Amino acid sequence: MKDTLVVNRNSLMLFGFALIVLGAVAVLAPVFAGSAVVITIGIVLLVSGIGQFIQGLKVKSWGDKMIPLVLGGITGLCGILVIGHPLLGLGFLTLLLAVFFILEGIWKIVSSLSYRSASGWVWVLGSGVLSLLLGLLIWNQWPVSGMWAVGVLVGVDLLSTGISMVVLSSRAT
Repeated sequence: MKDTLVVNRNSLMLFGFALIVLGAVAVLAPVFAGSAVVITIGIVLLVSGIGQFIQGLKVKSWGDKMIPLVLGGITGLCGILVIGHPLLGLGFLTLLLAVFFILEGIWKIVSSLSYRSASGWVWVLGSGVLSLLLGLLIWNQWPVSGMWAVGVLVGVDLLSTGISMVVLSSRAT
């Protein structure tokens, strides 16, 4: 088994700095960031639903048409609802983010152990602990935290991950 992990320092550092910038923007404008995320998800759902529906129309047999037509209709309708009612979408997204941050935190904590040979591995561990705490914070205050949580918490997570990547890349050999 390999004891060291080969890291492309420049790519990792550049990626880390990009995450830091995006995280700062999200923290400074949480309502904008949260709304942008929800609208983007709505657009993706709408486009995906239209694509599925069109694909269903191209199929010749009715038995094979039904699944893509129904799924495309449901997906497109969900996209329209999210775009039309972003506050409801934001509330649901906040709940999904709680689950995401909890799972991401656990994953970062576990995966940080594979970086123990690098001197900056503790930063990845710290980022995982922070993600886990953010997820638990959202979960405890849901749905009240929906208006600010998406932007602020995604921003903090991006900042944390970016800083950990910059530190890890600066200490990589």
